[in-house]
Amino acid sequence: MMQTGKNILVTRPDHQSKNLCKLIEQQGWHAIRFPVIDIQAKPLSTKDIQRIQNIEQYRKVIFVSVNAVNFALQLINGKIDRLQKLTCIAVGKASYHALSASGLSHVLMPEQGFNSEAILAMPEMQVLSGQSCLIIRGEGGRELLADSLRERGARVDYLEVYKRVLPITDNKIIDAYLLQKTLSAILIYSGDALKNLVKVLVKEDFNKHLLNIPLIVISQRVQIMAKTIGFKNIIIADEASDAAMINALLNGEECG
Repeated sequence: MMQTGKNILVTRPDHQSKNLCKLIEQQGWHAIRFPVIDIQAKPLSTKDIQRIQNIEQYRKVIFVSVNAVNFALQLINGKIDRLQKLTCIAVGKASYHALSASGLSHVLMPEQGFNSEAILAMPEMQVLSGQSCLIIRGEGGRELLADSLRERGARVDYLEVYKRVLPITDNKIIDAYLLQKTLSAILIYSGDALKNLVKVLVKEDFNKHLLNIPLIVISQRVQIMAKTIGFKNIIIADEASDAAMINALLNGEECG
């Protein structure tokens, strides 16, 4: 198990890092907040506004993240009754709990996995001929889900309600940890976060040390990205939750 006093780099957006930092500190470690992504509301197009106004036309509404849930609920002014008759699907547990907490009585979630592949494996998503689906997500992202749903006969629209931006950061403290080689692990929740981290931190003088720091990631897809960049020690969490990230960190240390 990890010794006390370990320095763990938390790269989550500020508004999503509180619980993770608390779990880190409960282990006797030091949480270093270094958000490499900021989540902001995305300006809506005329089509986006029409889709919100007519959301009842969709048979299935898929929320790809807890940010998608929170921004979408703001856009419908918290009027959950507009969603009650629709089939709402959450990609992961955080999205599921956010929808349930808002008052939705029936929310579906994959039994295993927390990505597009897991959604596509659900029994409810196999026969979709003539059905309309709305995918609520951030700006950009994978096309696998929409493409696959269309192949199964569905009409698919996107509602992109937020965007990820690189925040203005002061790197001096992190630079010091890297130069002193005192960072114990880095927690990464998305491919965008990994790209931004590298963009912000990679410098020739301590590039080698950065790539040797244990990296905890949420999926095999992000692991492959990290491996391609050159990270040497990558551990995949069982799911995209704070508790799973801490468990992966503990298990990785025990195996090391």
